[in-house]
Amino acid sequence: MITWIYRFVLFMLLFGMSALIYGGNSLHPLLDKAVSGTTLIGILALIVCYFWQPPLYKTVAWLLGLGVIGLVLESKYEYGQFVYSYFVIKRFAYCGLALLAYVVATQAGPLKIKYAVYLIFAFYVINQLFLGQIFSYNLTSESRTVTSNEALYLVIPCLYYLLMYLKDRKVPDLLLTLFSFALIVFLLHRSVISAAIVAIGVVAGLSMVGKLSTSGFPVGRTLGTFVILLILLAPALAMMPGNKVDAFLENIGGILDPKEDNTGSWRLEQSEYYLSQIPDKPLLGWRYEGYDRGEIMVNEDFPEKGTIIHSQYIDMLYNYGAVGLAINLLIILGTLLIMYRRNKTFTTEQTVLFGFLISGLVYGVSYQLPVFFWGFVGLAMYYALKRPDEEYPDDEYITVDITESSDTSLRPFVSTKTQQVL
Repeated sequence: MITWIYRFVLFMLLFGMSALIYGGNSLHPLLDKAVSGTTLIGILALIVCYFWQPPLYKTVAWLLGLGVIGLVLESKYEYGQFVYSYFVIKRFAYCGLALLAYVVATQAGPLKIKYAVYLIFAFYVINQLFLGQIFSYNLTSESRTVTSNEALYLVIPCLYYLLMYLKDRKVPDLLLTLFSFALIVFLLHRSVISAAIVAIGVVAGLSMVGKLSTSGFPVGRTLGTFVILLILLAPALAMMPGNKVDAFLENIGGILDPKEDNTGSWRLEQSEYYLSQIPDKPLLGWRYEGYDRGEIMVNEDFPEKGTIIHSQYIDMLYNYGAVGLAINLLIILGTLLIMYRRNKTFTTEQTVLFGFLISGLVYGVSYQLPVFFWGFVGLAMYYALKRPDEEYPDDEYITVDITESSDTSLRPFVSTKTQQVL
């Protein structure tokens, strides 16, 4: 029973922080409450779960904890109340959900990535087909029915089926890979398209350097499948309205030249302004002062206070300075480095999560990282510290606990199938 509670919490960290499970409604009131409440739990977990974190995450817990305390004390000193704006505190602490996800994952047990793939497709079918959202989409950025955060999920099935194709060389896996990528392109979020392309390149690179248990790329079978698909799809493509196709391709072209694109130029103008403000407070950012200024770009849907900066990197630099951005990058890059160095050959879960984290780094150039992304970062650390064990079936692993303390009373989270390295 307790294991299933942990699995539910892990599900909420991976999917409950997204509009995907709320009918695709990014303004659903439960979504905001879930994000705010879970982030608060994540802040408390910095202390409660400290002793069950790997060394890197212990360091991060200290940095985040001191940062949150600093924001609370600044609020009390400057505004006479301990929490002048929870908005400022929670956005700084979002990345702490990676630490919470790691601890929860150690209790929830191994999550096969294929189950995450099934969930992603299931929610897409419900939202887009059963709820009829896709029928209002006209292949334009203005009529999109999926947010960029939701679209980022599709990188996971794309990488999963690509890896399955490289391992088993089955044509259905190639078709599912192409379908996943085609769906990403169809939804017209250029940042996600760029992120997916880079992630695919990363998986290919891992295969080339021997990190994957694959036997080369099946060039002939792949080219043959492409030729057959083009022949079969040619009549359907020829029947599509030329004006819509041209508009669609023009929107895709905004990736290469954002200055000539409406939404791309809007984000570029916003980024240039906030970049000009960062040198004034480079170390710790503008914090509450930036919150009081509000968003400089005019939009009737924006709140009076708080910024709506698109880029994750610019947002962290402007609001929390180089320190805030460094903490974010320390968690992501540190997790990637540990996974790469500790595992001679990647498992399926490690490969997909490694590629997904890389895609997030690319995605963060144009958009803020989704809150659920940090759950996947913590899950990636969990798999980074796991190794297959010959004693158990292929789908079971040993969790390597690298906690420095020798006091076993501090390790209630360690299961009977855990090998402790002291």
